[in-house]
Amino acid sequence: MKSPRFDLVILDWDGTVADSTGIIVDAVISAAEGAGVEAPPRTLILKTLGLGLNQLLLKLFPHLSSELLEKVAEGYRSHYHANEGNSYLFDGVKEGIERLYQHKCKLAVATGKSRKGLNFALQDTDLKRYFLSTKTVDECFSKPHPHMVEAILEETQIPASRAVIVGDTHYDLEMGKNAYIQTIAVTYGAQPKDVLMSFEPLACFDSFKEVVDFLVP
Repeated sequence: MKSPRFDLVILDWDGTVADSTGIIVDAVISAAEGAGVEAPPRTLILKTLGLGLNQLLLKLFPHLSSELLEKVAEGYRSHYHANEGNSYLFDGVKEGIERLYQHKCKLAVATGKSRKGLNFALQDTDLKRYFLSTKTVDECFSKPHPHMVEAILEETQIPASRAVIVGDTHYDLEMGKNAYIQTIAVTYGAQPKDVLMSFEPLACFDSFKEVVDFLVP
């Protein structure tokens, strides 16, 4: 069995592991309508995915009062939690994570989800046992701040030179750069290839299987 390219693989969740971007976009639109404010276009919402909820809403609704922002946030949480069981793993993710695990890769998650949301997702997908470390915006600063990656590196005791992050947004890639680790982009999530490539990832792939084939050649 060949050694993997990296000792630690950090995965984004929404749009990389789970096909949940549509649920997030719908939750933002529903929350805005419920609060009586104009919903932003779907294309604009997609550009903010990867951020924590508070940062996402501040970008999308910069002129709202704190009271209205909280109302939108409450509506988002209500809609998202009512539908989060409808998100599914992308093709090849479960098999790919098992393959990485069998090749002795240490696995971690860095996500803009809440701790409650990630715990539900890990339980719902039966993937919790594979991950040595998981970080959310409840414990760390939102992407693209390097805090999540730095906390994972400290917890796992893996040097930055032996770690890589896999994500579907420029926030994932920026976070990796800010933490001085390598990055891999995937095109099947929230953002298109041309946007992702402008952040100079080590590699860019159209499926999770291709990611795993690259990591464990």
